[in-house]
Amino acid sequence: MSRAPEAILRPGPEAWELWKLTGREGPQVLPELNAKALGAFRHVLLALPSRSILSVPLWVSPEGDKTELAELELSSRHLLRKGAETHSLPILEQDGRSLVLALASSDDPEAAGYFKTAKSFEFPARLLPAAGADIVVWRELGDLCFAFYRDDRCVFFASSGEQVAGPAFCGVVSRTALRLRAEAVIPRIPAKLRLFGNFSDEECTALGHALRIDWEREESLPAPLVPEIPSDPAPPTARMEIHRRGRLRRAGVFATIGLAVYAFLLVLVAADLLWQRLQLRQLAAELAAIDTPAREAQNLVTSWNEFRPAVDPSAFAIDQLDAVASQIPGEQVRLTQYNQAPGRITVAGEAADVSQAYEFFEKVKKVPALQDYDWTNRQPQLAGRNKVRFEMEGMRPDAKSGEE
Repeated sequence: MSRAPEAILRPGPEAWELWKLTGREGPQVLPELNAKALGAFRHVLLALPSRSILSVPLWVSPEGDKTELAELELSSRHLLRKGAETHSLPILEQDGRSLVLALASSDDPEAAGYFKTAKSFEFPARLLPAAGADIVVWRELGDLCFAFYRDDRCVFFASSGEQVAGPAFCGVVSRTALRLRAEAVIPRIPAKLRLFGNFSDEECTALGHALRIDWEREESLPAPLVPEIPSDPAPPTARMEIHRRGRLRRAGVFATIGLAVYAFLLVLVAADLLWQRLQLRQLAAELAAIDTPAREAQNLVTSWNEFRPAVDPSAFAIDQLDAVASQIPGEQVRLTQYNQAPGRITVAGEAADVSQAYEFFEKVKKVPALQDYDWTNRQPQLAGRNKVRFEMEGMRPDAKSGEE
C-alpha cells in the first residue's frame, strides 16, 4: 500500500465497527457508522467477513507464481467457489518448499455496500493479536470464528457458522488442529488458546477440555492491528470497483494535464497579445512624437516639388531634353517624341536595330542629371526594314499618377 490506512472497518461480534487509527489517543472505535463517517477518511481498510473467504494452507514450489500455483491446487481439489478471486499469502520457506495461505474470496452481501469506500482489504484473523497463542477464537456478526497461528502468523482461519462454543464447534476446531499438524502446517499440537469476546466460563472450559489446551479470555475484541505486509484479498466486485477507481483516477490525471497544457497555452497567447499591445502602444507613441516633424517635412517636400521646375536647372525641360539627346549612340538613332510632365519624362524614337535601342536605354539611365527618375522601357518593336521603334519612361517618386 502506498499509504497506511487511516481507518479500519471490520465485522464486530454483532455489527460492523469503524476504527479510527489517526489521532494522538490511538485507535478508537467510532460511535456511529454512516457514509459521512466513512467519507472522512481517504484510506479505509475493509476487513472482509471470514465466512466470505476460503483459506487453505498449501506447500508449493518456491519457483513460479505462488498465486497461480495456489489457484491450480484449489481448482484440482474443487474448492473454488464460482466467481471467487484467488490470492496467496506467503508464510515461510522450509526444506526447499514454500508454505502459503491460499485465499479465495467471494462477494458477501453485508460487505458489498462498503466496497466503494474501501481502498484495501484484509481478513479479520490478521488484525487480531495472537501474542503467542496457537488458536484464537472470536465472534463475527454472530458467528463463531477461529484461526490457527504459527509464530504469530495466521496459517488458517474459518467461520464455523455456530453461535455457541458447544460440542460441534469444539469438534471442528479439534479436527482442524489434527489436520494442520499432519500436513506440517503447524509444527506441534496447539498449546495455548485465546478467546476474544463475551464467552461464558462453560464455553471456555469446554474448548479447553476438548482441545486439551490452556486458555485465556479477553472480554472484548481488541483494537485492530495493521499488518506490515497486506494480503489484500479483494473479492471480484471489489476488484472491479478498484479498477474503476483507477481508470477514473488516470482519466482525472490526463484531464488535469490537458487543462494544465491548455492553461499554459492560454498564458502564452495572453503574453504574446500583451507584448504585441505594448509594441503597438510604443509604435503609436513614436508615431505621435514624429507626426508634427513628419508633417512639416512633407509640407517642405511638397513646396520644393512645386518650386523646383522654376529654380532647379536640372529640372528645366530644355536641359533634360539636351541630356537625353546627348546619349544618342549614333546617326542611326533618332528621337521622335519627348514629353515632360511634373515628375515624369516620356521618350520615344527609332533605331536601326534592337541593340542600339538598348544601348540608348542604358546610357539615359546613367545620366547624372536624371538619377532622380526611375526608368522603365518597353520591348522595341519592328517598324520596317532596318528600323525598330522604342519607348522609355522616367518617373520621380513625387510624380502624380493619372488618377491623381
